[in-house]
This record gives sequence, structure tokens and C-alpha cells, in this order.
Amino acid sequence: MDSVTGLFLHPMRLRPAFFSVVFCLLTSLPAAAVSLPDLRIALQVASSMGYAGDSLFDLEYANVGGQSLELDLLLPDGPGPFPVIVSIHGGSWTKGTRNDGLAFLQVSRGYAVANIDYRLAPGSTFPAQIEDVKAAVRWLRANAARFNLNPGAIGAMGYSAGGHLAALLGTTGEIVELDGTGHGNLGFSSRVQAVVDYFGPTDFLKIAEQAPSCIPGDANDPAAPPSVLIGCPIQECPEKAAAANPIRYVTPDDAPFLILHGLADCLVPWQQSQILHDALEEQGVESKLILAPGLKHADPYFLLPVFQREVDSFLDRHLKNRTVRRTRPARR
Repeated sequence: MDSVTGLFLHPMRLRPAFFSVVFCLLTSLPAAAVSLPDLRIALQVASSMGYAGDSLFDLEYANVGGQSLELDLLLPDGPGPFPVIVSIHGGSWTKGTRNDGLAFLQVSRGYAVANIDYRLAPGSTFPAQIEDVKAAVRWLRANAARFNLNPGAIGAMGYSAGGHLAALLGTTGEIVELDGTGHGNLGFSSRVQAVVDYFGPTDFLKIAEQAPSCIPGDANDPAAPPSVLIGCPIQECPEKAAAANPIRYVTPDDAPFLILHGLADCLVPWQQSQILHDALEEQGVESKLILAPGLKHADPYFLLPVFQREVDSFLDRHLKNRTVRRTRPARR
């Protein structure tokens, strides 16, 4: 569940040629030689290639107990109104910044991207993180006209811990108990219209039994990320752990999901994504699960065209050309 802090840089100008750069740089090396610095180089080269668009930084979307929660809004070129992707960073829920995300790759394809902060553990324990993410969605809807956004076409994308929060966002749109207090814009819905979940954990209580032999440590350790997020050893407070499981909230009206997970993941077992996918399908929710042989956690090969085409197609199908309208407010 650890992220690669600083892995995904924050380019403000991109072009579709980005993917040819990534592909060439990664495939020029044997698979065993590909490392995270190679991906950083690919992103640095791509970010210098240029594309016209606007970037608005340090926008406060909520203030909780004096702590400012901010987002950066990257706007594409064109007339709009733009579909929106909320980008949620990873980092074991304990580290990372809003600049560490994958969704900015979609700006050159006509999407507005909101790279968001959220409160981190152990200083803030669950449900603080999902309260913040939901507040960001409501803020975007409340300010849609100001930034020429389509409030009826908001998706979520996250990796690792951010994938967990994106999945929760996709299944808790109308769960007002997780909206938080003092976050504002409660007259707007936090429901999203699509979720892209990269290797996010789901059921913390099952990680240990699903863990491959390569997983470091014990997922049930009180010092492990799930227990740090919850604020208590997960096996001693199973109800709190269950409250953080997106599977718990699945209903037939949830957003469609695209889930990607490497079968060689040594941090989050691939079965964590499988059980989420199964639960969504059982309720009739559209879900596609891509299990990638040989790919590890935060593997740079997830950026190759074979996977990016799946992401692009999924987002376009569910977020582009949607009617511009305010989605229904949350039930209270």
C-alpha cells in the first residue's frame, strides 16, 4: 500500500505524444531493468513537449479545523464545459502529495483534472480521508460554472491508497454519514460517474490471508498502514476496518468501475481487487477488472498503451458527451 512519492510529476503542458515517449523509453530497456527513475525521465521529457491549457493552483476546497485542504485544477484547451477527473494520490494514507497522480495524463484529451489534498494518518484517522475526497467533489460541482466544468460528468482516479479512496467514492455517493462536518457545499452530491482504481486495497481484514509470500511484514501488524489509517489494530476493531471497505457500500446504482491490478503485486494482493469486482458485478454494477501478469505495485508498465487505451476508452464512454446538469443532491 506504499506509494512512490514524487513518482508522478506535475507537468502543466502535455501532448498526446507523451505516450510514445513513455513507450519508447520503457521498452528500450529489458523488463528487469525498468525502474522508477526511468518513469520519472519519461514524464520529464513528456512535460517539456507542450500543450495549451490553463492551470489553477492552491484552490481551497475546504477548511477543517483550521487545516486548509487544497486542489490544483488543470484545464484543457477548448470551449468546454469539461468533464472532470478527481485525482487521488497514494502513499499508504500517511504520505504523498496532490502532485503524485496519474490523471493529469488526461488533460491533453479534453478532461479537467483536479489534483486534491486529503488529510493524512496518523494525524487524521478514517473517515477523515473519504470525507475530504467527497468534499472536493462537492466543491467542484458548486464551482462548475466558474471553471466551465460539467457537474454531471465527474470521475475519480487513484492508485494504491488513492485507489482505495476512489473506490470508496464510487460506492458511497449517497452515504451522508461520510460527508463530514464543516466541509461545506452540502447541497451538492458527492456521487461520481466513473471510477478508475489502480491496485487499491479494499477489505483490510482479508489482506493477511490473501498475502503472497513476497509481501513485507504482516498486514495485521498494529504498525501496518491499515491499522494506522483506522487508528487501532484492525483485528481488534473489525467494525472500524469494515467501515473503510468500499465493498460494504456497493449498491446497484454505483458508478461503473475500471480496476487494474498486477498479479505480481507484493504490497496489495490482487485478490483485493477481485473481491471488489465480484461484489460490483453481483449488484449489477458495470465493472471491468484487468489483472496484469508480472506487474508489481506501482509498476511503470501500467502507463504503457495497452493499459492506457483501456483507461481512455472507459473514461470517454462514461464521462464525455454527458448532459451538462447538476446531479441530484445527497439525501439528508
